Amino acid sequence: MRRRGPRGEPLHVSWTRLTAYLLGVFVGALDTSVVGPIFPLLERAFHTTLAWTAWTVTIYTVAYVSSTVLAGGLGDRLGHRRMVGYGVAAFGVASLLAALSPSLPVFLAARLIQGAGAGAVYPNAQAEGLKQFPQSRQGLGLGIFGAVFGVASIVGPVLGGAIGQYLSWPFVFALNVPLAALVWRLVTQLDEAGAAAEAGAVPDWVGGLLFSGVLAAVLLALAASGAVRYPLLAAAVLLGLAFYRRQQRVRVPFLNLRPLADGSGVALVIGAALIGLDLAAAVFVPTLVQRDLHFSVLSSGLALLPAAFTGAALAGAGGIMVDRVGPRKVLMLGLALATVGGVLLAWPPLTAIRFFSAMVALGAGTALTMGAPLNRLGMALYRADEVGQALGLMAVFRSLGLAVGPVVLALAMAVHGFTGLFGLMAASSLAGVILFSTLADRGSVSRRRDRPRPS
Repeated sequence: MRRRGPRGEPLHVSWTRLTAYLLGVFVGALDTSVVGPIFPLLERAFHTTLAWTAWTVTIYTVAYVSSTVLAGGLGDRLGHRRMVGYGVAAFGVASLLAALSPSLPVFLAARLIQGAGAGAVYPNAQAEGLKQFPQSRQGLGLGIFGAVFGVASIVGPVLGGAIGQYLSWPFVFALNVPLAALVWRLVTQLDEAGAAAEAGAVPDWVGGLLFSGVLAAVLLALAASGAVRYPLLAAAVLLGLAFYRRQQRVRVPFLNLRPLADGSGVALVIGAALIGLDLAAAVFVPTLVQRDLHFSVLSSGLALLPAAFTGAALAGAGGIMVDRVGPRKVLMLGLALATVGGVLLAWPPLTAIRFFSAMVALGAGTALTMGAPLNRLGMALYRADEVGQALGLMAVFRSLGLAVGPVVLALAMAVHGFTGLFGLMAASSLAGVILFSTLADRGSVSRRRDRPRPS
């Protein structure tokens, strides 16, 4: 057993335990970006089009986001370590199925299960990993997880392209199998750090499935085009009504949404969505540099590397800043940097120096908004035994902004080109600065630790 202080806090960080959970997050995050470079190989292998191939990313993302809250809520009651084990196992089996897929429908099904497994790992690995840190250093813990996620986003496309080029596309997914097996072995050998989390009734799993269905329908509607959107939106509304009624009837609802019902909660949700919208602007950067700086297709794919490396390098620093000055000020600084980056990209004519400066500013802004500060504010609204739920919800609202972002930004681009697109991004970032300036700096989750569970 690890030695703990008088309030149950760990006296030192167990890096062995932490590494197991960091690897779990890394493996799941890797597959969000590893597929892009092998799109042409998948087109030829399955005799399909680029539009259908792109759905391999969409389906993975939808399953990932939908699973995050469902698994996070269940982890709060059943144990986070156990849910990490289940998620990694599902991810490994689905990766093997993806590598052996004889057709596109089978491959899409494998990607669906992969995303669901990775989504189960994300909030529960973070929640369990945070138990390795004392209360005063949990910002550092969140920052480390953010850095690992950022590194995976950099490594993913490079690894996918190299394996696809020198081996073949099935090896991209076959590689996941031993990695998932390693993580599963490490995690299942650990005990549950905080077995008290397993006490109490299990949240309503039917409500969890309904909520996941709402998220899936909304995200698919945003990704779809034409008349297909309308039945998906209708399904989202019907599932949302069913979820609301279910929440009112059951003894232990799936989600405790009361902390998000006051002004602070609503502002935090809107702020998370604005951060997601900022992240969505990165999709348009390769096209921007192709048109304005005359980059080749290959070079434009590398244009985001300055932002990615800056974000990965500063993610841990953002966590340390959260512990020292509080999450609200860190979020405001990050969004201010994103505002600067948006203005530099919107200001014509674009030059190489201004573009590089914008990428560094956006990378730093992402590091200070993506993980530690937003999650810390979300955790402060919830009790300590609802941390999985809190982390999952922050990821969901950020992902909704990320999903809506391309649609809204494309409309701005249609009106006033890239100036309109990145001008809107700068304006949304500035709105986030103003929004977070109105919030109280809830830097400690301990104030919610003893709050009674709503009846």
